[in-house]
Amino acid sequence: MAARQDEARCQRNKWETMVYSLAEIERARASLWRTDPARQIADERGALRLIRELGFVLLMPISGAELPSIHRATAREWSWWDWKQTLPGRRACYYAHLLRNRGTFVSWEWFPCFHAAYGDSRPYQRLFREGLLDRDEKRILDLLEQNGPMMTSEIRVTFAPRSKQNTRRVKSILVDLQKRLLITAAGGDTEGWSHHRWELVERWVKPALLAEAERIPRAAAQGRLIAQFVRIAVATTEADIAWLFGWDRSEVRAVVAQLLSQGQAQTLVVPELEGEVIAPKLLPRVGMTRSRQ
Repeated sequence: MAARQDEARCQRNKWETMVYSLAEIERARASLWRTDPARQIADERGALRLIRELGFVLLMPISGAELPSIHRATAREWSWWDWKQTLPGRRACYYAHLLRNRGTFVSWEWFPCFHAAYGDSRPYQRLFREGLLDRDEKRILDLLEQNGPMMTSEIRVTFAPRSKQNTRRVKSILVDLQKRLLITAAGGDTEGWSHHRWELVERWVKPALLAEAERIPRAAAQGRLIAQFVRIAVATTEADIAWLFGWDRSEVRAVVAQLLSQGQAQTLVVPELEGEVIAPKLLPRVGMTRSRQ
Protein backbone atom coordinates (compact mmCIF):
# COMPACT_ATOMS: atom_id res chain seq x y z
CA MET A 1 0.00 0.00 0.00
CA ALA A 2 2.74 2.43 1.02
CA ALA A 3 4.69 1.63 -2.15
CA ARG A 4 1.63 2.41 -4.34
CA GLN A 5 1.12 5.71 -2.50
CA ASP A 6 4.77 6.69 -3.05
CA GLU A 7 4.48 5.83 -6.73
CA ALA A 8 1.30 7.91 -7.07
CA ARG A 9 2.99 10.85 -5.31
CA CYS A 10 5.96 10.66 -7.68
CA GLN A 11 3.61 10.64 -10.66
CA ARG A 12 1.84 13.78 -9.35
CA ASN A 13 5.17 15.55 -8.76
CA LYS A 14 6.24 14.82 -12.32
CA TRP A 15 3.38 17.07 -13.44
CA GLU A 16 3.95 19.82 -10.88
CA THR A 17 6.78 22.26 -11.54
CA MET A 18 7.41 25.54 -9.85
CA VAL A 19 7.04 28.50 -12.18
CA TYR A 20 8.90 31.75 -11.58
CA SER A 21 9.06 34.87 -13.67
CA LEU A 22 12.40 36.23 -14.74
CA ALA A 23 11.62 39.38 -12.73
CA GLU A 24 11.37 37.28 -9.55
CA ILE A 25 14.71 35.62 -10.29
CA GLU A 26 16.31 39.01 -10.90
CA ARG A 27 14.93 40.40 -7.62
CA ALA A 28 16.43 37.49 -5.71
CA ARG A 29 19.78 38.04 -7.44
CA ALA A 30 19.72 41.79 -6.78
CA SER A 31 19.40 41.16 -3.06
CA LEU A 32 21.95 38.33 -2.90
CA TRP A 33 24.50 40.01 -5.17
CA ARG A 34 23.99 43.45 -3.56
CA THR A 35 23.11 45.19 -6.81
CA ASP A 36 19.93 46.45 -5.16
CA PRO A 37 20.73 50.14 -4.38
CA ALA A 38 19.62 49.61 -0.79
CA ARG A 39 22.18 46.79 -0.32
CA GLN A 40 25.18 48.00 -2.33
CA ILE A 41 28.62 48.07 -0.75
CA ALA A 42 30.58 51.26 -0.31
CA ASP A 43 34.00 50.19 0.97
CA GLU A 44 36.55 47.40 1.20
CA ARG A 45 34.97 45.97 4.34
CA GLY A 46 31.67 45.57 2.51
CA ALA A 47 33.44 43.87 -0.38
CA LEU A 48 35.10 41.36 1.93
CA ARG A 49 31.77 40.69 3.64
CA LEU A 50 30.19 39.91 0.24
CA ILE A 51 33.06 37.58 -0.70
CA ARG A 52 32.69 35.70 2.59
CA GLU A 53 28.90 35.51 2.24
CA LEU A 54 28.97 34.02 -1.26
CA GLY A 55 32.30 32.20 -1.34
CA PHE A 56 33.48 33.40 -4.74
CA VAL A 57 32.77 36.67 -6.54
CA LEU A 58 34.04 38.10 -9.83
CA LEU A 59 35.89 41.41 -10.00
CA MET A 60 33.93 42.43 -13.11
CA PRO A 61 30.90 40.83 -14.79
CA ILE A 62 31.43 38.28 -17.54
CA SER A 63 29.05 38.44 -20.45
CA GLY A 64 26.83 35.38 -20.34
CA ALA A 65 27.75 34.37 -16.78
CA GLU A 66 25.21 34.79 -14.00
CA LEU A 67 27.56 35.53 -11.13
CA PRO A 68 27.91 38.42 -8.70
CA SER A 69 30.73 40.90 -9.20
CA ILE A 70 32.37 43.48 -6.99
CA HIS A 71 31.96 46.05 -9.75
CA ARG A 72 28.18 45.73 -9.95
CA ALA A 73 27.80 45.59 -6.17
CA THR A 74 29.71 48.81 -5.53
CA ALA A 75 27.98 52.13 -5.04
CA ARG A 76 31.12 54.27 -5.39
CA GLU A 77 32.60 54.77 -8.85
CA TRP A 78 35.96 53.01 -9.37
CA SER A 79 36.73 52.58 -5.66
CA TRP A 80 36.51 48.82 -6.23
CA TRP A 81 39.45 48.77 -8.67
CA ASP A 82 42.09 48.85 -5.92
CA TRP A 83 40.56 46.04 -3.87
CA LYS A 84 42.06 43.40 -6.14
CA GLN A 85 45.42 44.53 -4.74
CA THR A 86 44.54 45.58 -1.21
CA LEU A 87 42.41 42.59 -0.17
CA PRO A 88 44.85 39.84 -1.25
CA GLY A 89 47.73 42.07 -0.16
CA ARG A 90 46.68 41.69 3.46
CA ARG A 91 45.64 38.07 2.92
CA ALA A 92 41.98 38.87 3.58
CA CYS A 93 40.97 36.55 0.71
CA TYR A 94 42.38 34.83 -2.34
CA TYR A 95 42.41 36.57 -5.72
CA ALA A 96 43.48 35.25 -9.12
CA HIS A 97 42.28 34.78 -12.68
CA LEU A 98 40.20 31.64 -12.24
CA LEU A 99 36.68 31.43 -13.67
CA ARG A 100 36.78 31.96 -17.45
CA ASN A 101 40.27 33.43 -17.00
CA ARG A 102 38.79 36.43 -15.19
CA GLY A 103 39.64 38.00 -11.86
CA THR A 104 37.91 36.03 -9.11
CA PHE A 105 37.83 36.69 -5.36
CA VAL A 106 37.63 33.50 -3.28
CA SER A 107 37.05 33.36 0.47
CA TRP A 108 39.51 31.26 2.45
CA GLU A 109 36.64 28.96 3.37
CA TRP A 110 36.23 28.02 -0.29
CA PHE A 111 39.90 28.10 -1.32
CA PRO A 112 40.52 24.38 -0.55
CA CYS A 113 37.72 23.37 -2.95
CA PHE A 114 39.15 25.51 -5.75
CA HIS A 115 42.63 24.11 -5.16
CA ALA A 116 41.33 20.53 -5.07
CA ALA A 117 39.38 21.10 -8.30
CA TYR A 118 41.98 23.04 -10.31
CA GLY A 119 45.33 22.90 -8.52
CA ASP A 120 48.11 20.36 -8.15
CA SER A 121 49.88 19.71 -4.86
CA ARG A 122 53.03 18.34 -6.52
CA PRO A 123 56.11 20.64 -6.52
CA TYR A 124 56.32 22.61 -9.76
CA GLN A 125 59.78 21.13 -10.44
CA ARG A 126 58.14 17.71 -10.61
CA LEU A 127 55.40 19.03 -12.89
CA PHE A 128 58.13 20.27 -15.22
CA ARG A 129 59.95 16.92 -15.17
CA GLU A 130 56.68 15.17 -16.04
CA GLY A 131 56.05 17.47 -18.99
CA LEU A 132 53.20 19.43 -17.40
CA LEU A 133 55.03 22.78 -17.53
CA ASP A 134 57.07 24.26 -20.35
CA ARG A 135 60.46 25.95 -19.88
CA ASP A 136 59.10 29.50 -19.89
CA GLU A 137 56.51 28.63 -17.24
CA LYS A 138 59.17 27.00 -15.08
CA ARG A 139 61.44 30.00 -15.58
CA ILE A 140 58.85 32.38 -14.14
CA LEU A 141 58.18 30.02 -11.23
CA ASP A 142 61.95 29.86 -10.62
CA LEU A 143 62.09 33.66 -10.56
CA LEU A 144 59.35 33.81 -7.95
CA GLU A 145 60.92 31.06 -5.86
CA GLN A 146 64.23 32.90 -5.83
CA ASN A 147 63.04 36.53 -5.64
CA GLY A 148 59.30 36.59 -4.89
CA PRO A 149 57.03 38.29 -4.35
CA MET A 150 57.63 40.18 -7.61
CA MET A 151 55.73 42.84 -9.54
CA THR A 152 54.61 42.10 -13.08
CA SER A 153 57.08 44.69 -14.41
CA GLU A 154 59.96 43.05 -12.52
CA ILE A 155 59.10 39.65 -13.95
CA ARG A 156 58.83 41.08 -17.45
CA VAL A 157 62.25 42.78 -17.31
CA THR A 158 63.98 39.75 -15.81
CA PHE A 159 62.29 37.26 -18.12
CA ALA A 160 63.49 38.64 -21.46
CA PRO A 161 64.39 41.87 -23.30
CA ARG A 162 61.43 44.20 -23.50
CA SER A 163 59.24 43.69 -26.57
CA LYS A 164 55.55 43.37 -27.35
CA GLN A 165 56.00 39.68 -28.00
CA ASN A 166 57.72 39.04 -24.65
CA THR A 167 55.16 41.18 -22.80
CA ARG A 168 52.32 39.13 -24.29
CA ARG A 169 54.15 35.91 -23.47
CA VAL A 170 54.66 36.86 -19.81
CA LYS A 171 51.04 37.96 -19.49
CA SER A 172 49.81 34.68 -20.99
CA ILE A 173 52.02 32.61 -18.67
CA LEU A 174 50.90 34.53 -15.59
CA VAL A 175 47.24 33.89 -16.45
CA ASP A 176 47.87 30.18 -17.06
CA LEU A 177 49.79 29.75 -13.80
CA GLN A 178 46.95 31.46 -11.92
CA LYS A 179 44.35 29.13 -13.44
CA ARG A 180 46.38 26.17 -12.21
CA LEU A 181 46.74 27.73 -8.74
CA LEU A 182 50.53 27.80 -8.92
CA ILE A 183 50.82 31.58 -8.45
CA THR A 184 48.55 34.14 -6.84
CA ALA A 185 48.12 37.87 -6.44
CA ALA A 186 49.94 39.02 -3.33
CA GLY A 187 49.09 42.72 -3.30
CA GLY A 188 50.43 45.26 -5.74
CA ASP A 189 50.60 48.87 -6.83
CA THR A 190 47.39 50.91 -6.69
CA GLU A 191 48.84 54.03 -8.31
CA GLY A 192 47.72 54.83 -11.84
CA TRP A 193 46.86 51.70 -13.84
CA SER A 194 47.51 49.32 -10.97
CA HIS A 195 49.57 46.13 -11.27
CA HIS A 196 49.84 42.97 -9.22
CA ARG A 197 52.62 41.55 -7.14
CA TRP A 198 52.92 37.77 -7.60
CA GLU A 199 53.93 34.95 -5.30
CA LEU A 200 53.92 31.15 -5.29
CA VAL A 201 50.68 29.74 -3.91
CA GLU A 202 52.62 27.26 -1.79
CA ARG A 203 54.29 30.17 0.03
CA TRP A 204 51.41 32.65 0.17
CA VAL A 205 48.61 30.38 1.33
CA LYS A 206 48.54 28.98 4.86
CA PRO A 207 49.84 25.38 4.99
CA ALA A 208 46.67 24.25 6.81
CA LEU A 209 44.53 25.32 3.85
CA LEU A 210 46.80 23.55 1.37
CA ALA A 211 46.69 20.42 3.52
CA GLU A 212 42.89 20.62 3.65
CA ALA A 213 42.78 20.87 -0.14
CA GLU A 214 44.83 17.68 -0.48
CA ARG A 215 42.25 15.78 1.57
CA ILE A 216 39.37 16.72 -0.75
CA PRO A 217 38.85 14.43 -3.77
CA ARG A 218 38.49 16.38 -7.01
CA ALA A 219 34.97 15.05 -7.61
CA ALA A 220 33.88 16.15 -4.13
CA ALA A 221 35.35 19.61 -4.70
CA GLN A 222 33.50 19.91 -8.01
CA GLY A 223 30.26 18.91 -6.31
CA ARG A 224 30.62 21.50 -3.57
CA LEU A 225 31.50 24.27 -6.03
CA ILE A 226 28.56 23.45 -8.29
CA ALA A 227 26.17 23.34 -5.32
CA GLN A 228 27.40 26.75 -4.17
CA PHE A 229 27.16 28.19 -7.66
CA VAL A 230 23.56 26.99 -7.96
CA ARG A 231 22.82 28.79 -4.69
CA ILE A 232 24.35 32.11 -5.68
CA ALA A 233 23.30 32.05 -9.35
CA VAL A 234 19.65 31.53 -8.23
CA ALA A 235 18.82 29.97 -11.61
CA THR A 236 21.20 28.23 -14.00
CA THR A 237 21.58 25.29 -16.40
CA GLU A 238 23.98 22.38 -16.83
CA ALA A 239 25.40 24.06 -19.94
CA ASP A 240 26.07 27.30 -18.04
CA ILE A 241 27.77 25.43 -15.18
CA ALA A 242 30.02 23.47 -17.55
CA TRP A 243 30.93 26.64 -19.46
CA LEU A 244 31.74 28.67 -16.33
CA PHE A 245 33.92 26.05 -14.62
CA GLY A 246 35.39 24.63 -17.81
CA TRP A 247 34.30 21.07 -16.96
CA ASP A 248 32.93 18.26 -19.07
CA ARG A 249 29.15 18.32 -19.44
CA SER A 250 28.87 14.69 -18.28
CA GLU A 251 30.66 15.52 -15.00
CA VAL A 252 28.28 18.41 -14.39
CA ARG A 253 25.23 16.33 -15.25
CA ALA A 254 26.17 13.69 -12.68
CA VAL A 255 26.65 16.29 -9.94
CA VAL A 256 23.37 18.04 -10.74
CA ALA A 257 21.49 14.73 -10.69
CA GLN A 258 22.92 14.04 -7.25
CA LEU A 259 21.96 17.50 -5.96
CA LEU A 260 18.41 17.00 -7.21
CA SER A 261 18.11 13.51 -5.72
CA GLN A 262 19.44 14.71 -2.36
CA GLY A 263 17.02 17.62 -2.26
CA GLN A 264 19.77 20.25 -2.39
CA ALA A 265 18.43 21.70 -5.64
CA GLN A 266 15.23 21.79 -7.66
CA THR A 267 14.15 22.42 -11.24
CA LEU A 268 12.01 25.43 -12.07
CA VAL A 269 10.33 26.77 -15.16
CA VAL A 270 11.06 30.37 -16.08
CA PRO A 271 8.89 31.06 -19.15
CA GLU A 272 11.10 33.90 -20.40
CA LEU A 273 14.10 31.50 -20.45
CA GLU A 274 12.16 28.91 -22.46
CA GLY A 275 12.79 25.82 -20.38
CA GLU A 276 13.70 24.38 -17.03
CA VAL A 277 16.48 25.79 -14.90
CA ILE A 278 18.30 24.45 -11.85
CA ALA A 279 17.75 26.43 -8.66
CA PRO A 280 18.56 26.13 -4.96
CA LYS A 281 16.02 24.26 -2.89
CA LEU A 282 15.45 27.28 -0.63
CA LEU A 283 14.68 29.77 -3.36
CA PRO A 284 12.54 32.63 -2.00
CA ARG A 285 8.84 31.78 -2.40
CA VAL A 286 7.50 35.29 -2.97
CA GLY A 287 5.15 35.29 -5.94
CA MET A 288 5.60 31.58 -6.56
CA THR A 289 2.92 29.73 -8.50
CA ARG A 290 2.43 26.14 -9.53
CA SER A 291 1.43 24.94 -12.94
CA ARG A 292 1.26 21.65 -14.80
CA GLN A 293 4.13 21.16 -17.23
